[in-house]
Amino acid sequence: MDEAVIRKIKKAVAGNFNKSCGRYRIFEEKHHFFADLTLRLAIAANLDRGCRVLDIGCGNGASAEILSRELDCRVVGLDLSPAMIAAGRQRINDPNIRLEVGDAVNPQAILSENERDFDAALYNASIFIIPDADQSLKAAAACLKPGGTIAFSFYPQILAADGSDLFALAFARCNLPRPKAQVVTSYEKAVQGLRACCNTITESVWERPFSPEFLNDFFSIPAQSASLFPRLEYEERCRLIPKFFTAMAEDSANAKIVWRLAAGTI
Repeated sequence: MDEAVIRKIKKAVAGNFNKSCGRYRIFEEKHHFFADLTLRLAIAANLDRGCRVLDIGCGNGASAEILSRELDCRVVGLDLSPAMIAAGRQRINDPNIRLEVGDAVNPQAILSENERDFDAALYNASIFIIPDADQSLKAAAACLKPGGTIAFSFYPQILAADGSDLFALAFARCNLPRPKAQVVTSYEKAVQGLRACCNTITESVWERPFSPEFLNDFFSIPAQSASLFPRLEYEERCRLIPKFFTAMAEDSANAKIVWRLAAGTI
């Protein structure tokens, strides 16, 4: 991908997340979703209690917070969004957690020489918005001790009982154009990048029942709504989101929201 395009994407991603702080906080207080997803990712990564974790694309620190509270992990998080980092620093008072503004392809910039021996690097719902994910994964691997783990959770699939894609169905029923890609980096590309860094790869899924309320709340976050309707202003996205998920309703019996997870050991 061209460097100018990468810079443009990163600027847009940071801007979307700068606008998302309040919505993320309200969403997580209601659903406790990122806490649950983090613990699923911790299982996939086989994290031990008290380990040191590099949290790449850490947002407002929700993942770091649950890792510290439940597993006594020491976490350094980095994110492109200054507003998300500021919100996390204001909210979290935990000596096990440090949050910094930084680029996923250069985590070393926020680390001292003696900090670059993490047990794990996690991308919790972030790898798919990193345009140079392969470079980021290599940089993350360089920050790990031998035998360390890299793991990520990926953008959700919404699947009908027969396995068909309900995103595609909703775009068609609403007569709306589907974006060329809802993610910047595909799952296949992310796994390929992981394989280039790691010796052993495991893949798994976390399935949740279809919930219009959850989906409406999740995709009403500015940064998430941009994945569905990137060319529209936020107010217009918000008007479309309830209609969009209602269009899935008649096919939602036994439908599921699927989060894919992958982990590798260097």
